[in-house]
Amino acid sequence: MLCELVAPYGERQAPLAAIVAAGSRAKREREGQEGSFRPGQRSNTLISEITGEVLYDRIRRNSLLVRVNSLCYEVLVPSGVASRLREGERHNPLTLYTIYYIDGGLGGGHLTPKLVGFLDPLDREFFEAFTTVPGVGFMKALKCLVRPLNEIALAIERGDTAFLKGLPFIGPKSAERIVIELRGKMAKFALAPTDQPLSVEESSASELRSEAVAVLEQLEYTRSEAERMVQEIFARHRNLKSVEDFLRKVFEQQHPKTGEP
Repeated sequence: MLCELVAPYGERQAPLAAIVAAGSRAKREREGQEGSFRPGQRSNTLISEITGEVLYDRIRRNSLLVRVNSLCYEVLVPSGVASRLREGERHNPLTLYTIYYIDGGLGGGHLTPKLVGFLDPLDREFFEAFTTVPGVGFMKALKCLVRPLNEIALAIERGDTAFLKGLPFIGPKSAERIVIELRGKMAKFALAPTDQPLSVEESSASELRSEAVAVLEQLEYTRSEAERMVQEIFARHRNLKSVEDFLRKVFEQQHPKTGEP
């Protein structure tokens, strides 16, 4: 993570275990039975909006950093939102409408509080509804919403599973579940006057290069060094698809394999 997610001032003293335990107790009280905390469970009562300075030079494909006074938050965002912010006019302060949730495995282990942010509260509302479908988690939803939300909502209302199967990471069973769970609940979103998707399928070459430069700067290379390395690596390897691929090539260049003794 570029910047560790920090809870608001009044809450940051409470350890994560206490937050999780409190959530579990509240759930048991509501249901009147014993239960366990479920990773992925959202809690909008904690952080529903965040307004601060977006660090535009450190925007990545699915995340950005927002500085609020002395605190810095990492916020996950759909790739289309990241792209529009990176390429458009830079506004600060900026408000993101957020979903707060706990990420982690069902078998226990490390649980991580995360924020997902949107530029429009209607987009957040649609995302919340979409991720209530079993099998459609937050990370999948961040990557699959590559058509305008009004088109996706209309397809759900019409039961158009063929359209839904055309979305990345959505197979036949997921498309059927989406229709079963959400049909009859999408009229509001189908009427939304929007023509921009929340996500984009692939990073453009310029976006990928900008992100690669930003990552190298975080590793304490100067900007001129980072730009030179990016130019050299991308000239030699034209089919790189991600920053991870780029960093692997940088590593291989700096640490070439030696022959077996």
